[in-house]
Amino acid sequence: MSSADPARRRRLGLRGRVILTFAVGAALVSLALAVSVFTISRGYLDAQRERSAQRQAAADAAFVRTRLAVPGAAPGDVLTAVDPPANTVLLLHRHDQWYSSEPDISPDVLPDPILAPADEPGPAILPVTIRGEPFLAVAVPLGADATFYELAPVQELRSTLTVLRTVLAASALAATLGGAALGLWAGRRVLQPLHRLAGTAAHIAGGRLDTRLADTGDRDLATLVESFNRMVDSLQQRIERERRLVGDVSHELRTPLTTLVTSVGVMRRHRDDLPERSRHALDLVSTELDHLHRLLEDLLALAKTEAGLHQDQPEPLSLRDLLIHTLADTARSADLLTVHTDGIVLGRKLALERTLINLMDNADRHGGGLTQIGLHRDADHAAIVVDDNGPGVPAGDRTAIFQRFTTGQATRGSSAGTGLGLALVAETIAAHHGQVRCADRPGGGARFIVRLPLAPGVTLPQTGRPPGLNIREPTSS
Repeated sequence: MSSADPARRRRLGLRGRVILTFAVGAALVSLALAVSVFTISRGYLDAQRERSAQRQAAADAAFVRTRLAVPGAAPGDVLTAVDPPANTVLLLHRHDQWYSSEPDISPDVLPDPILAPADEPGPAILPVTIRGEPFLAVAVPLGADATFYELAPVQELRSTLTVLRTVLAASALAATLGGAALGLWAGRRVLQPLHRLAGTAAHIAGGRLDTRLADTGDRDLATLVESFNRMVDSLQQRIERERRLVGDVSHELRTPLTTLVTSVGVMRRHRDDLPERSRHALDLVSTELDHLHRLLEDLLALAKTEAGLHQDQPEPLSLRDLLIHTLADTARSADLLTVHTDGIVLGRKLALERTLINLMDNADRHGGGLTQIGLHRDADHAAIVVDDNGPGVPAGDRTAIFQRFTTGQATRGSSAGTGLGLALVAETIAAHHGQVRCADRPGGGARFIVRLPLAPGVTLPQTGRPPGLNIREPTSS
């Protein structure tokens, strides 16, 4: 079997396989029935025709025998006096002489076996072909010196069998089409529970964890429904446990961390009173404490995003207003923003704002500083482009940087990251059904491109794009 066959089977869906199974099954059954019916019918009709030809030949032979017994009867006149069925040919062999009711048909058409003396009394019968037409040759002995031959046409029988074969073939085709139609109906019935299952799973994936499959009276599906609902119950309980764990960890870790931050703050106010080695140790503790605080905040935010725990609900958001607000909150210049086309998306404001802050901080910390933020329209998506002035990201690392605890080299004057900022960006954008990727910025540096689907039913004006902008996902060759 070729390697393309498994791929072809994979492309054929469940409904297609059900239809194909029913169609092939109906074709095989109908073919077997058609062959059986045709074989039995042909055997029966052939036997009936042979018996009919033998009876007719015996009756005609009795008439010929009676007329030949009359003194002075001419054999040719006797054959002419016989009234056989239409297209029947009569031959008589008597005293080494041949006589025929059709002058153009000679005894040469008779097969040798039927010319030989019969081992048993009674008519002998064999099929022959005369001028392309089928006949049954029946030999009836009239005595020691005479034999009567009757050639009965069977063209009508062959026509009947042809019609029967055509009808059976058409019936087999109709049965195959009927099987395919039955398979289509059965496939729809079989897939209905799967469609309900898929719809319920989609609601659950969308955050409606209280959704369950309705009870069914089908005994075969009852186990599936019960198992699915138990699985969702277990999933909901696990998410509730994770939610409580996130809350407990947030409370238990933030309390001592706040105490440490406060204590270190008090010590920093008296930093000048400390010896040089103590000041250096205090600076190290303060730096690591800030890193621990950011790490804790990123871990909690990432855990909440993965668990679907959000403080706000999705709402229509103007990305232009969100970017302006984020730049203002982070004390960055609004001149960094270039809006080519505004975009209205359905999202969570706090999560998207944190995502934008992480991208801006990443540009400052690892990319030599944020140089520009662009907002564009890309078909049915809005695209946010964040450019920095750093060395760029090697092509082999552009996927790895969105994984957890993957950090880049901090620029001079900035601290190292936690390795969770871009992972949180990827999780948040994926939760909004978008994509984020890294590319080269024309002229040097890195470019982070965020694509978010526009809110349905919103029509926005389309404007041009600056040269060199590439915000489409690369297509695989």
